Amino acid sequence: MSSSAIGVVGRFFSSLSARDWDGLATVLGEGVVRIGPFGDRLDGRDAYLDFLEGTVPADYGNDVLRVVGSADGRAAFARVTEHLRYPEQELHLEEAYVFEVGDDGRIGRIEIFWQTPQDDPGGFGSAASDDSYASNARPEPDA
Repeated sequence: MSSSAIGVVGRFFSSLSARDWDGLATVLGEGVVRIGPFGDRLDGRDAYLDFLEGTVPADYGNDVLRVVGSADGRAAFARVTEHLRYPEQELHLEEAYVFEVGDDGRIGRIEIFWQTPQDDPGGFGSAASDDSYASNARPEPDA
């Protein structure tokens, strides 16, 4: 069953690199949770796809260096070099991803660990910063 997690992760990166949002939607669970490298959190497939569509540049890609699946097929881990080419700069970020796959075979949780924090595309900054995109992505706590 481990190959099922590896396969869905492969489709995730293929769709993401191609900026194929419809294809990406097919591998994400409706309630997917994405935890980003700055401690930011996005809840739900639509919110995650909107975020990606708004931040992933037209000239984009990923080199998937390695994907390893858990024995039970419910998790996979990926080592990736992400390539972001903006008009004013080009970034190549070393990242590690952790994926949890639900009973439906779709990704239910993604955690991204950034290995090159000195590079900060778009000036996102720390999740604790008031000017971080992460500070705007988190829902307000209940009072």
